Amino acid sequence: MVTLNVLFTIFIVLFGVIGAIRGLRKELVVVVSGILALFIIQEVLPRVFSDLTGTKALTFQLLVLFVCGFLGYQTPAFRRFSESGRFNRDTPIDIILGAVFGAANGYWLIGSAWYFIDKAGYPWNWVIPPDAGTEYGKQAIDLINNMVPDILNGNWTYVAIAIAVLIVIGVMI
Repeated sequence: MVTLNVLFTIFIVLFGVIGAIRGLRKELVVVVSGILALFIIQEVLPRVFSDLTGTKALTFQLLVLFVCGFLGYQTPAFRRFSESGRFNRDTPIDIILGAVFGAANGYWLIGSAWYFIDKAGYPWNWVIPPDAGTEYGKQAIDLINNMVPDILNGNWTYVAIAIAVLIVIGVMI
């Protein structure tokens, strides 16, 4: 058995390695897809499905998060983008920044999934919630309280969308 903190750290390292392989520009596209996912989850889903609660809400939240994440990771593989040469790794700094942004994407995507699972009350019996009586449990609760969906809500979501549009313009042009 592994604690959620350790599993979360493993995912961040894995995403960092993937980011180093992919490069900075490709990872910036994933940042945009993560912002879009949180915007859809926090602003669009409640307006479209006003009666979503519990496990049904969690299912939609995770579905939106992983579909946007998947599309963010697949977008640069489209032929038009890959042939433009804009997504090539040219310098060592591109690899290093790719690793940093890849780790941030892991924190963003996996952390958001963990945040939504926590808010749903860990509905699956194979995921055990952190125990506040242990050191690892306290660390996990602190991590959950500092996840992106908890920080990036309300008007900050709109600011993040504006930044995402600027990132797209900067990366694509």
